[in-house]
Amino acid sequence: MELKAVEFSPEHLSWTQTFECGTSEWAKLAADWIKNAPPFPSALQSIQIHGTTVWLHFLEVEKLSEEYLVGFSSLGTTRWSIPPPDGPKREAGFIPMLAVALAFQGRPEGGQPKPYSHLIMEHIITEGGKRGYRELCLFVHEDNVRAFCLYQRFDFQVIGERDERGMLRMLKLLY
Repeated sequence: MELKAVEFSPEHLSWTQTFECGTSEWAKLAADWIKNAPPFPSALQSIQIHGTTVWLHFLEVEKLSEEYLVGFSSLGTTRWSIPPPDGPKREAGFIPMLAVALAFQGRPEGGQPKPYSHLIMEHIITEGGKRGYRELCLFVHEDNVRAFCLYQRFDFQVIGERDERGMLRMLKLLY
């Protein structure tokens, strides 16, 4: 089964209102981000202010003629000092948020050989390459072990020191 990526827009807000990806602080933040729930900055604000592209990832089940929202991903542009803190600022692809719905986390059952998080990450990396980015970068909280391990699996490396909030900067070279 393949995931279908649909570019997110305000018309899709009704599709995301029941999205849940966990009970941790960062999981709640991710769910609120895609739901456009105040007071946090949201996906729609990121699209409008920063030109971020956000995708909803759906699993199509042909036998049932249904689609299930598996997760979402996002990709924008930033300027980071590479290497930090004093390296030259370069344009890089920035992943502001990525999440997988609670029901689709972990190894899928049946014929799906890869976890959905891997399929979503492959989508983002492919999109970054198509846009000509040399690097992709993101922030992850040091306690978000599952996300940190996912990013490491895809060759993201910690650059610099963690900040006062426990956030780590991670970078992946695309070419």
